[in-house]
Amino acid sequence: MNHRSTARLRSTSRTATAMAASILCSAAAPTFAQSAQQEEKPEATSLTQVLVTANKREQASIDVPASISTVSAERLSLGGASRLEDFVAQVPGLAITAMTRGQTVVTLRGIGTGAAQAVPTTAQYIDEAPIGSVNAYAAGSKITPDLDPADLRRVEVLKGPQGTTYGASAVGGLVRYVTVPANTQRFSGVVSAGGSSIDGGGNGSSLRAAVNVPLIKDVVGLRISAFDRTEGGYIDNPINGQKGVNEARTKGGRLAADWKINSDWSLRAWALTQNFHSDGVGSEDVVAPGLSPLNKPMQRISYVTEFQDISLDVANVTVRGRIGGFDVVSSSTYQTSDLRRINDGTVGSTALLRLATGVAGLGAYSDTTITTRRISQELRARSTAFGERLEYEAGVFWTHEKDLLDSQLPAPFFFATGVKTPFPALGDGQIASSYEEYSLFGNVSFALTPKLMVLAGLRGASDTQHFDLDYKRSALSPVPVKLVQEVDHDKVTWMLGANYKMLPDTSLYGRVATGYRAGGPSALPPGVLADGKLSFEPDTLTSYELGFKSAFLGGKASVEAALFSTNWKDIQLMANAPARPPATFIGFNYGTNGGSARSNGAEATLLFSPTERLTVRANAAYTDTYLTSAAPAVGGVKGDDMPYIPKWSMSLSSEYRFQIGTAHTWVGGSVGYIGERSSDYTLKLPLVLPSYTTLTLNAGMDWKNVRLSLYGKNLTNERGINFAGPIATQTATNPYGNPYTIALIQPRTVGIDLSYRF
Repeated sequence: MNHRSTARLRSTSRTATAMAASILCSAAAPTFAQSAQQEEKPEATSLTQVLVTANKREQASIDVPASISTVSAERLSLGGASRLEDFVAQVPGLAITAMTRGQTVVTLRGIGTGAAQAVPTTAQYIDEAPIGSVNAYAAGSKITPDLDPADLRRVEVLKGPQGTTYGASAVGGLVRYVTVPANTQRFSGVVSAGGSSIDGGGNGSSLRAAVNVPLIKDVVGLRISAFDRTEGGYIDNPINGQKGVNEARTKGGRLAADWKINSDWSLRAWALTQNFHSDGVGSEDVVAPGLSPLNKPMQRISYVTEFQDISLDVANVTVRGRIGGFDVVSSSTYQTSDLRRINDGTVGSTALLRLATGVAGLGAYSDTTITTRRISQELRARSTAFGERLEYEAGVFWTHEKDLLDSQLPAPFFFATGVKTPFPALGDGQIASSYEEYSLFGNVSFALTPKLMVLAGLRGASDTQHFDLDYKRSALSPVPVKLVQEVDHDKVTWMLGANYKMLPDTSLYGRVATGYRAGGPSALPPGVLADGKLSFEPDTLTSYELGFKSAFLGGKASVEAALFSTNWKDIQLMANAPARPPATFIGFNYGTNGGSARSNGAEATLLFSPTERLTVRANAAYTDTYLTSAAPAVGGVKGDDMPYIPKWSMSLSSEYRFQIGTAHTWVGGSVGYIGERSSDYTLKLPLVLPSYTTLTLNAGMDWKNVRLSLYGKNLTNERGINFAGPIATQTATNPYGNPYTIALIQPRTVGIDLSYRF
């Protein structure tokens, strides 16, 4: 019996399972894209089998006892989607907090603490490569890899804790970007150009190109791609009259190689680089609690030139082979990321500066740099026993990262003229930190019968973190502050589950799983708080999930649904300790634990294809997540909703394909709904962010080697708010900290793309 045929014990009909997987995962991509990218061959119907790799191996979705959503890169491209905010409503249980382009906190199933969250609760992967930082002092939760769709096959979202497979920070789930591999068989390529226009804002453009070269036919393939994308701005600065200050440009490239060494061994290597630059912040100045514009809509006051520069460079080598009866995988990853951000703080600080100096008309700004250098290595082996009824896997994982946060608050300036004052720098601080982790993990599944499978997983991890704070003498810190902390933590996570194939194309699964985020140094100097601690502990959660997946009507329809309940304990929080004059006139941001939470909810996805030409998708999610005990360090009281989590989110989309002569033509669209959310906890005077509904339409045709596509995003021109926070300090006379800043989704955008394949 072939070792790779274990799926035979997990389904009495491989054909029916493949059909179910095809419906559950995605609609067929047009032949144009499949030919251009040399992916799977199109089937005769409008549905195609898309295998998911969220469990680090290819499986049909119906065979995975967990909730998985997939969004094909083809669907993203046709709708003009380039960022998570463009398709968040299409993934049940996914929520984002986007302060501006380039800074997005991703939350799954309500497991998140809002914009102030330091350590991510959602793991990020590109193929086999872990991305981002798990260090509390490197803004790892806010820097997410919004990859260009041209280099992707699909985006997979695996929901619920994935600690046994992915380790720390996969407590809410996982977002995995699956890239286009090199092809060893045929020379091919694609070039495309596009343009877009934002209602009341600027214009955008995009250029993309990719070429695939089989260096040695059926043995070695090479793929090279590059893109340059500009997104128009829609926020104006009334101080200098500049329009569209938040225009953003993202450019990058990727080199991928596949080497089929022999029948048992293969090597896949790739390297990508991506740089994001924006000359402004995509937020509007408003007055709380009504959120009416401080000046005019879509305006932000800035007396200095604000900008963001974010670069990401990643390289990965994955070797797959067979040693004896074991399939082995080795994945090696190296990542560098750099962020520099300048933000004007004049509006929120000028009153305090006048109080401190006696001088009116002063402004201030911050200059922040964050660098991360991370290397990771995973080695795992998989095999079977007892006639392939038992499948087991064991592995080891190691990661090490170094981070540096440099925060500068230069001397105040006269905001009317821009002239610098002779005052000393307001602040000058650096935090050097490091994180190292070793993990051992194992997963096992056993087919009790041809229909019933049980699963279990276990992971043990040990981490060491080092923290070195250096606040140099400055106006806000007259006495230099130095602090060195080092902490160690050990943690075990586990998973138990079962998958019952009621019918060849219908399964019922249950799953209990735990997850955690690593603890770390508190960054709190001795004596600042009476009960201050050296470190904060890992937070943990336990999730209970029951799910159902089925294909019916002869494979023309499918449904996937899940119920879940999650208990989250010792939640990690970033809090602020009060200033202690005369040593310092600024508070200390520090890490702590506080409170517990529960998240209960339900998710459902329906896909219906009554004919080969028409496909309809519907998604809905209900998430009720709230504190079950107080979190006083951040102003949370028992019963508070967790910030930025909508109770309801849903989407409805459809696509119709037809022929015009020899041209393959389509029209499609989607409606997405994001429900009301709370911006913060009770004692921080939270705002209710209103719900919003967006409409996207697209149409186009493939004719021979040419594709023309048109799209419109947010055609209802909704004023969707993804973030709201005070600019000034809250006081008795200014309880909300007015003015506020709110981050808005991109207004109505229309665009066109033209592609040529060869």
